[in-house]
Amino acid sequence: MNRKNSFIYTWIGILSAIIILISVNTLVNSHLNSQRLDLTEEKMYTISAGTIETLQSIEEPINVKFYFTNRLGDNYPPFKLFADRIKTLLKRYEEISDGNLILSIYNPEPFTEIEEQAQADNIRGIPLNEQGEYGYFGIRAYNSVDGVEVIPFMDIEREEFLEYDLTSRIFSLSKEDKPKIGFVAGLGIDGVLDNQGGAVPPWKIMGQINEFFDVTTLLDYNMDSRELKSIPADIDTLFVVQPLNLSDQALYTIDQFVLDGGNILLALDPSTTVAAGIQYDQKMDYLLENWGLKINPGQVAGDLKLARPAQVGDRGERVYNNYLALIGVTSEYINQEDPIVSGLDLINITTAGVIERIPDHKTEITDIFTTSEQSTLIGKEEVKDNPDLNKLLREFEASNNNYSLSVRVKGEVASVVDSLDLQNVPTYSEDRHIQSGSVNAIIVTDVDFLEDQFWVNVKEYFGEDLLTPFANNATFIVNALENLSDSSTLASLRARGVMDRPFILINDLQLRSETIFRDKERSLANEMSALQNRMRELEQKAGGSVMLGQSDLDAFNDFREKAQNVQKELRGIKLELSQELEALNNAIKISNMAGIPMLFLAFGVLFWVIRKYKISRSVQKD
Repeated sequence: MNRKNSFIYTWIGILSAIIILISVNTLVNSHLNSQRLDLTEEKMYTISAGTIETLQSIEEPINVKFYFTNRLGDNYPPFKLFADRIKTLLKRYEEISDGNLILSIYNPEPFTEIEEQAQADNIRGIPLNEQGEYGYFGIRAYNSVDGVEVIPFMDIEREEFLEYDLTSRIFSLSKEDKPKIGFVAGLGIDGVLDNQGGAVPPWKIMGQINEFFDVTTLLDYNMDSRELKSIPADIDTLFVVQPLNLSDQALYTIDQFVLDGGNILLALDPSTTVAAGIQYDQKMDYLLENWGLKINPGQVAGDLKLARPAQVGDRGERVYNNYLALIGVTSEYINQEDPIVSGLDLINITTAGVIERIPDHKTEITDIFTTSEQSTLIGKEEVKDNPDLNKLLREFEASNNNYSLSVRVKGEVASVVDSLDLQNVPTYSEDRHIQSGSVNAIIVTDVDFLEDQFWVNVKEYFGEDLLTPFANNATFIVNALENLSDSSTLASLRARGVMDRPFILINDLQLRSETIFRDKERSLANEMSALQNRMRELEQKAGGSVMLGQSDLDAFNDFREKAQNVQKELRGIKLELSQELEALNNAIKISNMAGIPMLFLAFGVLFWVIRKYKISRSVQKD
């Protein structure tokens, strides 16, 4: 009878467990389907505050059509996982928008009306098989006033930027008016015509800026700067990039705009790489000095800790090594308290100038990003053309200073008019002249970092350029313009997707080895130079031809032996570093592969010990 009851109770328990499991799954699917536990450091799967603000600010309905051919997921499972994530995210968007975002999901199978609808909505198909059937994976969003945004095909390589790609398009459809930016540039970053009449396309940074701002070119590289006599009243912010041949009139116009409450972003480079070292017009220094700072005109920043690899030299003579003037500024040296760079991981710059503060000035100057302490100043002549990377490394000596590369300036300032010849400023009038005012400016001492090669990979995808950023350069610029224009909704969202997570211990080992290596190399170079000078002296005394004495031969042989010993020591340092790095990498691999199993094993052993202890205690009591 007891056995029968036990059998019944066992099956009741099993059936109860099944019912509970089904009930819990149903409850979760019905009420908790949109809930996620995000354990990523960057919170990549948590909807950002910028997205929530954008969705809640929608005033007119925005329709979003999501097309995904299910057979694409059957052929390539990662597409299905990506599509499921997009569906979940868009459904959550719909909830947050309180119904102002209307989502429609379609499965465009081959040779159906939905496929024709997808094609009409400019969704690009990819072949499913050799029979001419296509699958679709894209989004079309539109508002009630003919605004349309299309993602022809969702590239899985941009999954890290998914929220930004979706929210930025909804943001564009929800805003009737974009902030207005006045553009002043001495370089053709907005596109130029070459000597043969062909068009050179704009830098990709301009596409990013035009996506969020209404840009008006006030002064370009081929325009007469004397014509810049006023700035339209609807301009919110000036974006000034490496101005050349700047007239007093243009400088005065910029000065009066700032003093009248206008905001300004300045990119001024004392030694550009992409424009053959062209320096900005030094009249801009009058403005900077009025604001309490100056840019060192003859030197650029070098940094051993933040140096990035570079290739220089002609074919067959190329050198690939860390380039002191090519700096990848990491989050450690980015002011995370400043809203325009909070959350940014990496900004690549090259041959950037250094900002110096003028003592006893009243303006408030705060760093946005700096070099590390392992930095120095390099003469700009040493970074022109094909710089000697090894020579720069060999001669490096750390200054232990964090040099300012970008700053924010606020405070009361005087007009630049005292530095100008008023006869060259026809618009000057005492009754309309603003003598002083409050400056709100952001300055960065590099222009090269705006160029494509320093921040983005570009590939053609279905006839369109697909951008995949590997640095936060564009994010910094767009966030700065938004912040100056009092419109920073998407600033936190743009910081996502670009992550620089180096192995700190490995980097420290490499830096320590590099320092020791260069010290030894510098010592050898000094001895070599001394011997060469001694040889030249002897040759000059003997009229260019001399027989070396025994003491000179002994010195030469001694140096050669010493050089061999130093080279052997240098190889030993490299070998030791290599062995340390290999041991560290092996430890990381072992911990990755065996860490979790060992953790479970430890818990199992601990549980067994505790259980055995309890059993033994129970037996003793009995």
